Amino acid sequence: MSKGKKNLGCCFGFSIAAGPVDKACPYKPADLIFLLDGSGSEGAANFKRQLQFVSNFTKQFEIGSNNTRVALTSFGTTVHNEFFLNQYTDNASVLNHINNAKYPDGETNTHLALQFVRTQTLSRAHQGDRNASRIIIVLTDGESLEPEKTKAEAALLKRDPKVTIIAIGIGSHVDQRELSNIASDGNHTFRVASFEALNTIEHDLTTETCNACNDMSDICFVLDSSGSEGAINFHRQLEFVNMIVNEFSFDGTSHTQVCVVTFSTGSTTEMHMGRYHTSEEIIQNVLKIPYRDGETRTDLGINSAKQELTHTRSARRDANKVMIVLTDGRSTEPDLTRNSAVTAHRAGIEIFTVAIGSNIDTHEMSTIASDHDHTFKVKHFDELASIHQDIVNSICAKSLLRTTTSTTTTTTTTALPSTTTKAACGLKPADIVFVLDSSDSEGADNFKTEVEFVYNFAAQFSIGTNNVQFSVVTYSSDVRNDFFFNKYNSRNEVLHAIRNIQYIGQGTNTSGALNFVRTQSLLPANGERTNSSKFVIVITDGRSDNQDETKKEAHLLHAKAEVISIGIGPGVDNTELANIASNHRVVTVNSFALLKTIKKQLTDLACESG
Repeated sequence: MSKGKKNLGCCFGFSIAAGPVDKACPYKPADLIFLLDGSGSEGAANFKRQLQFVSNFTKQFEIGSNNTRVALTSFGTTVHNEFFLNQYTDNASVLNHINNAKYPDGETNTHLALQFVRTQTLSRAHQGDRNASRIIIVLTDGESLEPEKTKAEAALLKRDPKVTIIAIGIGSHVDQRELSNIASDGNHTFRVASFEALNTIEHDLTTETCNACNDMSDICFVLDSSGSEGAINFHRQLEFVNMIVNEFSFDGTSHTQVCVVTFSTGSTTEMHMGRYHTSEEIIQNVLKIPYRDGETRTDLGINSAKQELTHTRSARRDANKVMIVLTDGRSTEPDLTRNSAVTAHRAGIEIFTVAIGSNIDTHEMSTIASDHDHTFKVKHFDELASIHQDIVNSICAKSLLRTTTSTTTTTTTTALPSTTTKAACGLKPADIVFVLDSSDSEGADNFKTEVEFVYNFAAQFSIGTNNVQFSVVTYSSDVRNDFFFNKYNSRNEVLHAIRNIQYIGQGTNTSGALNFVRTQSLLPANGERTNSSKFVIVITDGRSDNQDETKKEAHLLHAKAEVISIGIGPGVDNTELANIASNHRVVTVNSFALLKTIKKQLTDLACESG
């Protein structure tokens, strides 16, 4: 099987939970529309295999008028609509109709099927226009009869910011260029060798569908940069922003956009809405935002954020508009702050407040926030990480309430799940050890880049004893254990520990580091779990001091864990990298600056390992 590049998020050997996928895409109603090629090249038996694939895939979801809805259309010479989105409201009825759908036969008029979905399936007349993600899954085994018309119809569908098109090509007669033209982008294409192999992509397709569950949101962070904060605490706010950013999907047009505003004596728009289009770009640039010092003009920060959310070119009329205000003190102008918040509420912006420390005016926080459920409080800046998931879940939950209920004046309390899509990559835990080269050839600046890469990689995951655990070992001439799996029990502690790993210098005792991981890190006494997938990720920029010993130690380690080796720059020995890795799981980059470009590739490698 070959496939386009997938955004698999965190899936180290995980499988999607056995329950309905809706629980992995919490509070994210979605409309799934299947378009099945029923042309003569397929034959009735292969068409039946498509139906079986659709049936198995649909079984994962909880069907209902306020949950996931499903529509099915097949096409040959003409279009055959089986059922619209609003026809069935339970799993049994949907599955029964799927299993009894008729083979249409004929030519391959893909363009007519895409046109039908746009003009009929998604029309108001058939209740296809609700405020939900619209995921169109097209299966085909050949080229369309009218390629240019097919491309044009797909383009018209993609104008809808809530539409994601996934194209699945089956067999050897598929035109890859046409698949790309149909799909939302290159990340939403799949290829399988045969109809019998369709089941092999179910997990990846589920992941893509869950990713597409993210509603279109414009989120603006408003950060206190006043004198009471100090530079270190301000930086903790930036890390908190990045944790939340990591929980959302970014594709530049249809999912999440972010802006960042700081306030002190004045306000500064540090990152304009839509300036960056990937989470990696956003995270990298958030950490560059400077601490400004001064008074606490919260009102000015709210005003600037409102401007970004409602009046800039990148602000989207149909997007969920969210403002997250962080502060550790009372505003300098409370009356102006209250007026600014009221104006933002009237503009349809949901405001969440995060109060930090003991110098907060609780009444002021309640006035700024949309309601009581939008207020959060922590005692210290170090505790911000502990609430980031709750805020993400609250944003998702409020989005659902807007989608599925009529206008109401009462506050609805909803039980929130403990994780969102990225955090709920499955039920199987993973133990991940990073082994970091800290030799003379690196230098302190490159080592810092290496640590930043590890930090951003780890920040993708829900970290804890029931989720993903991390351990870090650093080596030069000697081996240093930075922390075992059971040293820290929270995401914040682990990320803070990674950020503070120090450079050593001297030699390259790779064999000693591998021996330490095998004999110490991967022990139950140090937090290793018997029910977990185990991964060791070795990062190096050169050759080890003793290549024979390194090869020997790597071989012994392979019996306990999957090992991935990352080589940086021209000084690495490719043979040694291959010896270190399990099953040729080797990644190379030309420089430390390019490490950030392989985060997804590293994730995919580990996913395939499971």
